[in-house]
Amino acid sequence: MVKHRKTGAYEHFCVLIFAQGIWKETDKDSVRNLIMEKLKSLKGATYNIFHKLTYRDQMPIYADCHICQPIYKMFEEIKGNNDGILYQGHHYLIPEDDFEDMKHLANLIVSHSKVKKIYLLYLDGFKEIKKTILSEMNLEEFKEKLKFKKSSINDFILMIDNNKFKNRTVYEISKSHFL
Repeated sequence: MVKHRKTGAYEHFCVLIFAQGIWKETDKDSVRNLIMEKLKSLKGATYNIFHKLTYRDQMPIYADCHICQPIYKMFEEIKGNNDGILYQGHHYLIPEDDFEDMKHLANLIVSHSKVKKIYLLYLDGFKEIKKTILSEMNLEEFKEKLKFKKSSINDFILMIDNNKFKNRTVYEISKSHFL
């Protein structure tokens, strides 16, 4: 894992899976199991994108990271009272290795009948903002440093294929534009 010194913070890879309606616990488990089964089938790749999914059911507490908690709070705000699953971790993405897997991940999750949409964020930290400033930001100030983009799963896949995937962008990916 690459850590930026003096300014910035760790890389983050986060996925929020949004429920189609209300989930029973078995529905939630079926989505999580889908990801786990895919992970088990990828025996050759030791650190692929599916390994970078760290399940969160509580706010993470890291003494040296000032980004984990605002990301968690932002995704909880997006989720609101809806059911969902959050994966969040300190992981960097390697375009030549991870972007093909990211397309498979997004398509796998969005195609599940119990999933309405997903939110995906890759953040390589804020190199230009010192940690002391970052730790004093409120949630709204933090969100102002990000971009937000809606797309269908087909448009998201095209975006990756055309090398248009952007850091610091929260992608809202749905089955289609009409949801």
